[in-house]
Amino acid sequence: METQQADQLWQQAFPVLTDAQLALIRPFGEERQTSAGDILFEVGDLTYPMVVVLSGRTRIVDRSFGLERSIKESGPGEFHGELGILTGQTVFVACEVVEAGAVLCVPPQKVRKLIRTVPAMADLLVTAFASRREVLMETAASTLKLVGPADSGPALVLREFLDRNRIPHRWLDRNDPAVAAWLSEHKRTGATVWAIVRGSEVLRDPTSQDLARAMGIELAFQQDHPADLIVVGTGPAGMAAAVYGASEGLETIAIDDVAIGGQAGTSSRIENYLGFPNGISGGALAFKAQVQAIKFGARITVPRCAERLERDGDGFVLSLDDGKILRGRSVVIATGARYRRLDLPNQEDFEGSGIYYAATDLEARLCEGQSVVVVGGGNSAGQAAMFLANTANCVYLLYRGAELGGSMSSYLTNRLEATPAIQIRTGTEVRELRGNGHLESIVVESRSGGREEIPTGAMFVMIGADPCTAWLRGTVDLDARGFVMTGHPASDGLLARSPFETSVPGVFAVGDVRSQSVKRVASAVGEGSVVVQAVHTYLSATAGQPVR
Repeated sequence: METQQADQLWQQAFPVLTDAQLALIRPFGEERQTSAGDILFEVGDLTYPMVVVLSGRTRIVDRSFGLERSIKESGPGEFHGELGILTGQTVFVACEVVEAGAVLCVPPQKVRKLIRTVPAMADLLVTAFASRREVLMETAASTLKLVGPADSGPALVLREFLDRNRIPHRWLDRNDPAVAAWLSEHKRTGATVWAIVRGSEVLRDPTSQDLARAMGIELAFQQDHPADLIVVGTGPAGMAAAVYGASEGLETIAIDDVAIGGQAGTSSRIENYLGFPNGISGGALAFKAQVQAIKFGARITVPRCAERLERDGDGFVLSLDDGKILRGRSVVIATGARYRRLDLPNQEDFEGSGIYYAATDLEARLCEGQSVVVVGGGNSAGQAAMFLANTANCVYLLYRGAELGGSMSSYLTNRLEATPAIQIRTGTEVRELRGNGHLESIVVESRSGGREEIPTGAMFVMIGADPCTAWLRGTVDLDARGFVMTGHPASDGLLARSPFETSVPGVFAVGDVRSQSVKRVASAVGEGSVVVQAVHTYLSATAGQPVR
């Protein structure tokens, strides 16, 4: 089955264009005669064209660490380029001519226009670009190497950032003898994590932003005029707003401080979302949404953290954490919420070294064959327990309430109860954490007052969420818990206020960050989709134009 999936991915990634399809692309590009050895784009180029082979042959080359490894050779009708053409990311590989001939070079801006205006080519190109990123996750993994201890909190943060943003990379455990020898030979000491970019640039204890810059991810971009819509947060609600905003003609920018997908992006499996009867991982759903938004022309920049929102004349200024700003005529807040902490005395000592807030493939690999603990009684906790039961010896699901049914879908509670590897403990709370540098066990207390020590090297905390709204205090009205209040009555007589509009006209809130919203992926997507009509209404009214 895996072989079939790999073959299907390869076929989607590398289609051969027909004469009719080539005719549709030609007006967007410039024909160029080539000679053997010509370099059509090089590793690290900031901008590079989509290259369509008309005659002769070309190849894609991985030059990581001074090596030259051919990934794919192409002939007439085939083309080179991947998702970075649409996102503005630098290229991971090089393209060179093997046999003289001719190529059609289509610059990035023309590729975007082609996708927006020629539906017959949009699906083919977007599918191919997205599939090639999946291929590059494996074939170009040497482009970026991370070296560090597998159980390091800082290393886990970086690995999560790279995984969730689908950046090709390879992880090397510093305890491996060969890796330890390399560290010693190159005198790499005094750091937890080393990053080697393209075999030449070495970063010591990098942040996610450092890696993003080194890999050429678009952190911010120049604006010569305000965008129609700025979306802050790219969970399901934010991505829906970006997709529908861009598809309906709004110049849309979306930002996020970690990765596309928000909290939902860390979910191992979402089974109750319409249209996916067999379920879909949060990461896969987020990637599909990202590709869809880019297809319609939305610009997405990650990791970028919003620090302040201010009105500026008829629009808004969004200040980012690096001192740069984005300007927009309207804003949708979709920053969601983050899982709460247990607030135990020494919890900080084990975060990233035994305490986790997401159960993805990365965390599952770290605790394979162990006993693990999941704390929480909602769907996220239940899905995490089911997912981890595939690799862990035993999963303890701890919930302080009397029964799971009050906060978890019934289909999920039934599965949990029928899974032998899962032990459900209701009326139970964590009281103590034990370990030396890494979590080794926890002490739990039952409602009756009895205490028990559970040996475990991994505890997943999913106990409810706090809104990500600290940056909005003093800007829009928040409720007592910090969630954004919406649906204020109109005060200026200009507009009939939307149920998603905040106390500041032109600023909207959707998804988990909104007060009294339904905390489900489907409802978040619905809110993000519907809010675009309210944005149109606001923009049209404030511009003195008819409401569309």
